[in-house]
Amino acid sequence: MDRTYSYKGYSIRVTVEPHTEPASRGVLLRETGFASVVEIFGTDAAIPSFTPRRLTDEGGLWFATPADALMNGFSAGQRMVDDLLQGDAA
Repeated sequence: MDRTYSYKGYSIRVTVEPHTEPASRGVLLRETGFASVVEIFGTDAAIPSFTPRRLTDEGGLWFATPADALMNGFSAGQRMVDDLLQGDAA
């Protein structure tokens, strides 16, 4: 899952990655949780303004659902943009 949001003149791209582990029997993989990858792009920029960040839930646990990973990734992206803008104001 991949979503892009506009926020204060920047684009925040959040990609949700499933974390899989082998099932107890056979070679099938089962999803055990999700992580989000956050990228921040300036206006009309082709490369991110920050190094992409891979996020998990508190304590390094996987997010339970793709929606949790998506929304937490977007919230983290908003904080990154806010921090960037505060640095520009100083």
